[in-house]
Amino acid sequence: MPMENEATVPRKNWQHQATAFLARCRAQMWGKHKEEPLAWLYRAGFSVSFAQDHFLGWNFRPMQRNAALWLGEDRAGEKYALPQGLLLPWIQESQMLRLSILGMEGDTFILEGSSLRPLVTEKGPCLLVCASDGDAFRLLQETKPGTAVMAAPDFSLLRPSDFEGFGRIRLVTPFTDDVRRLLDELRSQGRMAQAFPLPERGLVSGLLSGELSFSRIPAMALF
Repeated sequence: MPMENEATVPRKNWQHQATAFLARCRAQMWGKHKEEPLAWLYRAGFSVSFAQDHFLGWNFRPMQRNAALWLGEDRAGEKYALPQGLLLPWIQESQMLRLSILGMEGDTFILEGSSLRPLVTEKGPCLLVCASDGDAFRLLQETKPGTAVMAAPDFSLLRPSDFEGFGRIRLVTPFTDDVRRLLDELRSQGRMAQAFPLPERGLVSGLLSGELSFSRIPAMALF
């Protein structure tokens, strides 16, 4: 399971709501109406075994809930959005650190209250860095032992300590100015860093739209 990398742990009521929501969506995903999520998994290239092993779930329709239940009484009267799509949980030691939903077109929505710190699956020596949880989970399916995957939705929160213990680093993400600066910084530190540029909307969106071929994934994931 993905593990924390010096992440800020979300508040307890958020973790409770997120865990309960994930449990319901996991039950729905493998219930009697599983044709829709299984068809979408196939289109995006996720295997059934990967989805089961990593506790993915499926939210069948967009919903809004009472924000106070998730974020505290100071948000009373506000709505909390839960889009349709594939649930991607980052869990460590029974704590939910972040919960994202990968939408029908491949866009990733991070549920408010989640940690926004970079999260990493394991130790190296190789590291793949993605800008979204959706792309990170999709690449995680393709990795070999010894390759970690990091999801960093906000590159400004990355610190040098986030890369300690990794010998080879590959940024698999749309090539923005922030990515260019990070690549230059890593190389200036003498690290073996490279970039694999993705389309503007990322890996999963590119696969679903046909902009990216599935045959390119090994070149992204394997060192």
